[in-house]
Amino acid sequence: VLAEKLIYKEVELIYKANFPLEDKKVRLWVPLPMNTSFQHLNTLEIKGSFSSSKITHERVYKTPIFYAEFEKGAPKYLELKMRIALFGRKPVNFSQLPQNNKAIPEKVKIFLRPTQHIPIDGVVKETARRIIQGKNTDLEKVKAIYNWVVENTYRDPRVKGCGVGDAGKALESGTLGGKCTDISSIFVALCRAAGIPAREIFGLRVLPSELALSISNVKGDATMAQHCKAEFWLNGWIPADPADVRKFILEEKIQKVDDPRVKRIKEFLFGGWDNHWVMFNYARDFVLEPPPTTHEPINEFMYPQAEVDGKLLDKLEVTFEYSKYEVKTLN
Repeated sequence: VLAEKLIYKEVELIYKANFPLEDKKVRLWVPLPMNTSFQHLNTLEIKGSFSSSKITHERVYKTPIFYAEFEKGAPKYLELKMRIALFGRKPVNFSQLPQNNKAIPEKVKIFLRPTQHIPIDGVVKETARRIIQGKNTDLEKVKAIYNWVVENTYRDPRVKGCGVGDAGKALESGTLGGKCTDISSIFVALCRAAGIPAREIFGLRVLPSELALSISNVKGDATMAQHCKAEFWLNGWIPADPADVRKFILEEKIQKVDDPRVKRIKEFLFGGWDNHWVMFNYARDFVLEPPPTTHEPINEFMYPQAEVDGKLLDKLEVTFEYSKYEVKTLN
């Protein structure tokens, strides 16, 4: 039933920044939506007091970025108005797909490699080995990993933002609670350790969910609506979202994973993509373009990043507002 409801939608996403820092030099990086088979950036209007700006892409993951510089002694404000078409992704019929990966394309192999927060050796490798023991096909392996993550992790509302997503530390400590980046990163690390390409997908909730209001944005304000999904490669990219299963369980106050309500959400989110969310990128542990003054790599790029007088700010610890997103439904 849900598959039949996935229809074309268009939203207007308005990003606003206003820096009360006239005596400082500010550099700003804002994530932009990628163009894919399931979404398209139709229009982009830019207004602001920046001295220079450009749309660019970082080198490793080709992440789209709006970059701007604001000079000392001048007011600093920015508005990006984006119209985005959302097409949705209907659930995959796995019975009609090959159960094993054929030759993995070179451009996909990067999503088998470890990163700072996605190790694939040690406890990650050992945990993956235990989970997939006795599983013969790639589909059986990734489904076993998905089920294990749903059953063994939990959403911790005390975690700031979307979490750090350090899969190695989580598995080493046995502390498997966190937010969406934490849970998605465990799934991705275990898939990679099992030889299946996988990646986190970072973006923003912009609309009510067709699955449940408890995993929705119903406010018309997306400033704190960041969400991290995941994808795995099975002769093509297939969505999976164990983190939203755990969010649903927490928000609906459900006690058991085998509750019929959870089963419905869990089955849909393995191969299905609820059409209420805008994707920004799948970049992890990378350097922004153009690089910050310190050339520091960032963990992920779901939130705008700002540098003030050469210091890259913590995206969650800023003392002024620079990341307000307004959402309007256009159809």
